Amino acid sequence: MEKTRNRLCSPALARLLLLTAVLFSYAMFQGGFVSWFLFYSFLPFGLYGVFIAIYPLGRAAVRRTVPAGRRYWAGDRIPVTAHIDLPWPIPLAAVAVAEGKQDGGAMLAWPLRRRLVCTWSLSLPRGRHSLDTIRLEVSDAFGWVHKTASFHAPCTVIVYPRYIEWPAEAVREWFAHGKAARPIPLHRDMAVAAGAREYAPGDKMSWVHWKASARRQELMTKEFDEQRNDDWIVVLDGAPSRSFEELVTLAASVAKALIDEGVPVGLLVAGKERSFVKPRRHDEQWQSLLLKLAEANDDRNEPLARVMSEEINGRTAAGCIMVTSSLSAEWVGQLREMASKRRVVLYVVSDKWGDDEQNAADRLRHSGVYVSHIAPHTLQTVWQGGKEK
Repeated sequence: MEKTRNRLCSPALARLLLLTAVLFSYAMFQGGFVSWFLFYSFLPFGLYGVFIAIYPLGRAAVRRTVPAGRRYWAGDRIPVTAHIDLPWPIPLAAVAVAEGKQDGGAMLAWPLRRRLVCTWSLSLPRGRHSLDTIRLEVSDAFGWVHKTASFHAPCTVIVYPRYIEWPAEAVREWFAHGKAARPIPLHRDMAVAAGAREYAPGDKMSWVHWKASARRQELMTKEFDEQRNDDWIVVLDGAPSRSFEELVTLAASVAKALIDEGVPVGLLVAGKERSFVKPRRHDEQWQSLLLKLAEANDDRNEPLARVMSEEINGRTAAGCIMVTSSLSAEWVGQLREMASKRRVVLYVVSDKWGDDEQNAADRLRHSGVYVSHIAPHTLQTVWQGGKEK
């Protein structure tokens, strides 16, 4: 905990002292029971206001905790607990605790203990959030004097995207479409490489793919036909889009559906900074995918065709599921070429779907690409884990 700000209440204190002086002067010059009754009736509240003004709130110790060991999904109410050690064990009329400059938080009336614990809830969007400041405010009973101090209480919260339970029939349809019906050759053609992958200890130097290594600036190994497997890669298009949150939801949904079917699933987030998770069968794979999706941003500033050419074409995944918000004619040809080597599933989440998009989708279907158009509003009310939000 580190104190960051302590706002004094000098104007309020000056007004309070002025009012006390006026009442005292009135009692001295007027005399009588009524004037002195007014003065002595006001005196305890005035002295308490002065006490609030000089109270060393900045010496308080504040720390924040968020329950660990569970996942928080977009839209969940996240419980936040503040532990406060006040400098003096003297009752305060009101203690307000809030998150930085936000409204809300918790209010404690006349706490009689020096150590206070209060809890409130936050609703945060998908992403990695760094909670930094907690604001304390104390006041007297009538709200004449307020004193505020801010404390540095860092805490990181990761909010994961919600996902839809995808029907098993839809997953089986991916496997029964296009390349899924064609047998994958199991012989090794040592003359022609089918793709490239990252170099692993034990690989022969004669298998090094020098062109791919130079392009990716890391050592890559040739892969041959018999090394093809049942890996699938989900590609999330990181282009700026109003429907990006729906794209993330859809990407998480199809990835979870494949994992539930026992398929090794990888993820490529095609944003300004490309992020790739290798396909694998592992208990922690779902957590790895969720973490990348939670941190995904719609900030891609290069053509998607280039990203696909550099990140997907050199890999030997059996299938690829693309999630995008637009069906661009510039990379329709690339998708058709991809469909000749692997299963390709394309989901387009967009309100715009005209004749040009329909014609492009028909050409892709004729080439073996599974194409589906989804309206964004159908993904806005989603289910997580099969239970209503």
